[in-house]
Amino acid sequence: MADKNLPIKFFEKRQKDEQATEGSGGGKLPEWVIQDRVVIRERSTYYRSVLASVSASLIKKVEEDNFLPSVIRLKLNDDAIAKSYRKDIAKLFNVDGKLNLIGFSSKDELLVKVDNADDLRYMSENFNAVEKEYYSPSVAIGISAIEDLTPYAPDVDVDLNQAEVLKVKLFNYHDHDLNSVLTRAFENYCKENSIDFQQTVYSADLNIYSVTNSTKDNLEELIEFDGVQSISEMPTFSLSLDELQEDNNLPVKKPEADKEYPIVGVLDTGIAKIPHLAPWIVKESHTNYVEDDINRSHGTFVAGVLVYGDELEGKNYTGFGECKLFEAIIYPDETKQKIYEHELIQQIREAISTYDHIKIWNLSLGTKTEADMHKFSDFAQTLDEIQEQHNVLVCKSAGNCGNFLRNAPRGRITCSADSVRSIVVGSIAHEKIDTDLAEKHYPSPFTRVGPGPSHLIKPDVVHFGGNAGMNARNELVKNCIKSFSTDGSIAHNVGTSFSTPRVSAIAAGLNHMISEAFNPLLLKALVIHSSKYPSEMALDISEKIRMAGFGLPANVKDILFNDPNEITLILQDTLEKGSFVNIMDFPYPQSMVDEEGYFYGEVTITLATSPILDASQGAEYCQSNMDVYFGSYDEKVDRDITLPHIKNPIKPEGNKNLLDEGIYSKRAVKNIDNKFTKERVLLAYGRKYQPVKKWVVSFDELTDTNRENFLKAPKQWYLKLQGVYRDFTEAMCEKQNITPKQEFCLIVTIRDTKKKGNIYNEVTQLLDTYSFIHKNIKIKEQVKIKLGN
Repeated sequence: MADKNLPIKFFEKRQKDEQATEGSGGGKLPEWVIQDRVVIRERSTYYRSVLASVSASLIKKVEEDNFLPSVIRLKLNDDAIAKSYRKDIAKLFNVDGKLNLIGFSSKDELLVKVDNADDLRYMSENFNAVEKEYYSPSVAIGISAIEDLTPYAPDVDVDLNQAEVLKVKLFNYHDHDLNSVLTRAFENYCKENSIDFQQTVYSADLNIYSVTNSTKDNLEELIEFDGVQSISEMPTFSLSLDELQEDNNLPVKKPEADKEYPIVGVLDTGIAKIPHLAPWIVKESHTNYVEDDINRSHGTFVAGVLVYGDELEGKNYTGFGECKLFEAIIYPDETKQKIYEHELIQQIREAISTYDHIKIWNLSLGTKTEADMHKFSDFAQTLDEIQEQHNVLVCKSAGNCGNFLRNAPRGRITCSADSVRSIVVGSIAHEKIDTDLAEKHYPSPFTRVGPGPSHLIKPDVVHFGGNAGMNARNELVKNCIKSFSTDGSIAHNVGTSFSTPRVSAIAAGLNHMISEAFNPLLLKALVIHSSKYPSEMALDISEKIRMAGFGLPANVKDILFNDPNEITLILQDTLEKGSFVNIMDFPYPQSMVDEEGYFYGEVTITLATSPILDASQGAEYCQSNMDVYFGSYDEKVDRDITLPHIKNPIKPEGNKNLLDEGIYSKRAVKNIDNKFTKERVLLAYGRKYQPVKKWVVSFDELTDTNRENFLKAPKQWYLKLQGVYRDFTEAMCEKQNITPKQEFCLIVTIRDTKKKGNIYNEVTQLLDTYSFIHKNIKIKEQVKIKLGN
């Protein structure tokens, strides 16, 4: 195998590569739109009657000096959930310049606020438009899209026999004044009804209170309050750490004087100052607990894997273990006190905001509650906001599940592991013994799996966290990985808590070695881009994605360097609404043509975006999306920009997106003995809003016909990126007179499967030929010296 010592490269799009989005003409009405005038008028009359009932309550509220909006639950029919019809629904309700569609309560239920009787009258008049002889298609689409309208009642999920603390979520009206009125009104209401409350700090978009000493009476009082969106039990947390121990003969590593090391923030139970770890723990620390309320066992195990993970297992898993450790004690000794979700979140926020010069944070804690299929958890949304505000990256465990003990299917990821911006880490088995359930390098029996809400791919990646099974007496037997106990001995345990710090070490190593401005999106993209599925994992790609995300990351050196038979190009930029990137001179090596005249090779493309997020939008939490198209074409042709909808003077003729799974041989893709199986990632992302997308394709697997049509030389090559935004974000940005945009990091690796040995240099020369600005990724000088040695 050729040495990997050629640095990966950044390149920039040229001015001519940014093109304007072109409009399209109108089409015919969808089949589900009601065309019968009698039927649509009947439906309109019914909806107006529902609005009239709300009008009476609004008038009564004003008489009682209650100026909170009323909220209506609007159920959509299944055909109308698509973004393209949202504007037609919004036109019925967004009156007087207001944005009254304030969020989702589930996948197919919109929330509509009604401020006053005048707004309600305007809404009713919009519905009444179908009584005219001629009415717009938009009105027909809007009314047909609605399956039902009902006054809102809070979602309540509480068992008062068990609930000690309630979690009360108030509406976000997307109006500062109204939200302030709501907060004051709720607090006054609680005081008047002798309800013990405390305002919590989740995120700017989440208005949540904790309520203690709850009874049936005050629960009913809370349900009656106008601005309550939901009431549930405040989640609590628990850890399990049944360690096995042995003597420790591992040599102690010590940091060198005057040498710079990366720092990883360990958000956990604390780190014991044992000989192996004490030299690596920085002097500063964070905690709100007294010493008697601290048990450092879990955090010590996590820290041991971070610094000594490779040495303990005798493997080059991460290629980087020299990390300083910042001790952030956010979790108490659970035998002494209980911790609730809002308290844990507050402590995470305090630690990161106070020490945000630390850029990589490990969070191997979480709830036992399974993430919802449609709504993103408050915990995850708060983690996302903290990372965005403080420009940090959190590596988060996917969560453990004991279902295998009952021979039940695995549970899905936990709440908090549905964080969009975090790197979420699952576990695979490092080996297999007789009692183990998982084969070597398969997902561990205890690891939780995806998908996340709204089909989100989680976990992002996996690493080695152990194996487990049952003995003949039906007792749990763990096949553990190694770390340290608080007395300094070698400890053994399993869990996603302990696969996660391996990925934190990789992220910290990358950040330390790269002499570039810190960019969490770049680090996340690099980790995922390098990930592959172990050759032993003979599963269908959909199962691999569900259970292992994008696979097992490479070690640090293999991520940052190429060999002569490959090249990795990175494009970082921001894409605004109204434009797209279309690189029609993509530097695919012209030498990669076989003896028969066909282009060949393997291409890996990873797109990581920083999407616009909105906590009020339920299943549509991710408000922006980006698509990638990569492929060949025959020639550039001129276009007449004087024609309607034509804005760009040149287009590629005969272009074909080679990331389209439909052009590849199904027989080749299904052949599990194919050596490319561990590499291949061929997914149809469709309309799913995925913040991370990845493709790994081999041109050898195209069908014969498609190979003839799209790979027969001569060909030119293109790379296109196009963004899309949900209607709510477009409307909010229009109201604020700003243009929505999303940051992205795109990584492309081209591999010469025939290993001619000159691809790296050839593509570099093509970048110059096509006038791209490009540069090698900057590696710190002390790292270069170490690699050279």
